[in-house]
Amino acid sequence: MTKPNKVLIELRRKRGESQKTAAKNIGITQSMLAMLETGDRRGSDATKIAVANYYGVSVDHIFFGSNITKRDKEDK
Repeated sequence: MTKPNKVLIELRRKRGESQKTAAKNIGITQSMLAMLETGDRRGSDATKIAVANYYGVSVDHIFFGSNITKRDKEDK
């Protein structure tokens, strides 16, 4: 079972936007945004970058924030 992307959902809700509006502004389909939010799809690197740029945050913050370990950060 997949986990919802709570960060992505919260960023959209803070703007007061529907999935349809946010997706249009990002340049992706509403169904893709819905699947990113539910965790059913990961999205391509280009999609992740477009989403992060739209919300003005890093890709890591939206898609990897809670999954990055201390060791992963040290390897960079």
